[in-house]
Amino acid sequence: MTMVNSADLRSHFAEILATVTEEKKPVVVGRFGQPKAVIIDLTTFKLQQMVLDYLSRLDTLNKSEIETLEILIEPASRNALSEGLKDLEKGRFIPTDEL
Repeated sequence: MTMVNSADLRSHFAEILATVTEEKKPVVVGRFGQPKAVIIDLTTFKLQQMVLDYLSRLDTLNKSEIETLEILIEPASRNALSEGLKDLEKGRFIPTDEL
């Protein structure tokens, strides 16, 4: 994980933001040599929020929600989902009526 200090964050914000959003790599922001925050892309943040929501309701989840949680927690499945979403964003898909 990349770590930058707050001065570098200000000076190179556009580049750091590109790294986070395009490469899906989090960046740790430090101050006085101590980590203070992490910048992550919005998709990752939303997935993390979904996982936290499911975990907070673990005892009341239905079968579909449990399956979704398992996909989000398992790294290979999560990465495959992420790659599929990237393909959708870039228009790389075949409509079902063409299959």
